[in-house]
Amino acid sequence: MISGELREYAELPDRFAWVPEGSSVSRFDDGRVCVVQGVTWASVSAVSVDDDAVAELVNEVRALVAPIKLCTWWLGPSTRPADLPARLLELGLSEPRDRVTTVRALALTREPPQPADEIAVEVVADFADFVAARDVQWDAFEVPAERRERLRGELRRDFDESAKLGVPVTFLARLDGRPAATAMAIPSDRGVFLIAGATAPWARGRGLYRALVHARWEFAAARGTPALVTQADPATSYPILKRLGFEDVCEIARIEDARQSTGST
Repeated sequence: MISGELREYAELPDRFAWVPEGSSVSRFDDGRVCVVQGVTWASVSAVSVDDDAVAELVNEVRALVAPIKLCTWWLGPSTRPADLPARLLELGLSEPRDRVTTVRALALTREPPQPADEIAVEVVADFADFVAARDVQWDAFEVPAERRERLRGELRRDFDESAKLGVPVTFLARLDGRPAATAMAIPSDRGVFLIAGATAPWARGRGLYRALVHARWEFAAARGTPALVTQADPATSYPILKRLGFEDVCEIARIEDARQSTGST
């Protein structure tokens, strides 16, 4: 049985995520909207405004988020007004460039299946493993070489910050000693939010995704918060997570602000 508190967390993980002081990530939450943003991205959720306040809210969010950042709105069943996705599209926002218009919020409250013995998963503790994890992620998502080079210049800063503050937590899975898959975890008082799971193309179908879920379950249990939540693409990770025991919570619409991709004001 999924509690109401856990359902709320699965729908609105940004509201409950641990954002430590001194992080490059910040959170603004005034009860009407929650905006979490990092150096290159922003996430908008927990929207609750009157029908006639939508345009004003869009302007307020744009004032908070620099135009160069990729800004995504995550709109679940608690969103008010209920037709906000359509209203945002009418105001000039757009469907996501990755074409994932909806995701499924899921929760897990019991230990998932054990991984295969030949898979070794560790929390990333040194810079070399951090770079290896990012290389796996870039391979999995076919990130172009030019973008990889730009991102590579940020790796040292990202690693130093995560090592100092303890968030996000990066996991690296090896198969036959070779880096093969990676994923991250963001802790909270209610459980752990799973993000950024990726498996190298050569290693797919070997149980690595399952191993990373189990490792993050162990991490959550060790913290005294034995619950996992995530938001999954129905076409990719969702079927796997369901087989591992995750339960459906809700469906979430995704909308992007078009100005973020053009840099216009």
